Amino acid sequence: MATENPYLLFDVPGGRLAFGHGDLDIWAEHLAWCYRMMGIPDGATIAVQDFGSSPISFLGSSLLMPGLQRGVAERIDGRFICLDASAERVTLTPALLAQLAVDALIIREDVLVLLSAELHKKGLAELAQRTMKTIVVFGDEPPALNPVRLPPSRHLMHIENALLLAPQCVKCECFHLREGFYEVDGRMIRNLRLAAPTYDLPRGELFSPSHCAAGIRDWCIGWSPRGQGI
Repeated sequence: MATENPYLLFDVPGGRLAFGHGDLDIWAEHLAWCYRMMGIPDGATIAVQDFGSSPISFLGSSLLMPGLQRGVAERIDGRFICLDASAERVTLTPALLAQLAVDALIIREDVLVLLSAELHKKGLAELAQRTMKTIVVFGDEPPALNPVRLPPSRHLMHIENALLLAPQCVKCECFHLREGFYEVDGRMIRNLRLAAPTYDLPRGELFSPSHCAAGIRDWCIGWSPRGQGI
């Protein structure tokens, strides 16, 4: 579906995202759906460690993004904290987590090891595990089996140039491609709500709709972590 007269453009790895009027709220609602699918309750305080150009960051609240009427925070009646994913900023995160009660931390996979090391160095790793869920965001490759001291509770698949956001379901452990947002043809996944390149799933197993009661019309992707034979 073409985005006519886009008023907001973001350069992302491998392409560009073009949002028209109303698109931001469509995707904020979808991201809130993703969080609920991963077991994050309404009223939660969510911290996101990602770059500002990522939808996972800028869809977090209407206070962060002009043109967004209701971000994730407004939709779940919770709080949203935006944290930069640069190496310098990640080292500051333990101090924030020690002062604020965070229910869920959404973090890019490529900075998870650094944050885990910083939390361990400051003696906060066990505290973080007890008080919050850790959601690790990954892209083309399945999540790695990293020897981190901050094990994830769930993963979120995010293909940036296709705006593909697929949460790991708490019921079936697979990644849901939400009905009405994505269309599957063979191994090609097409975004139905935004003009974006069709995504060719390089690996993983696709399960047809009715696979999981949590989304009986969703296609699902089954991943095996790297190192467990895919």
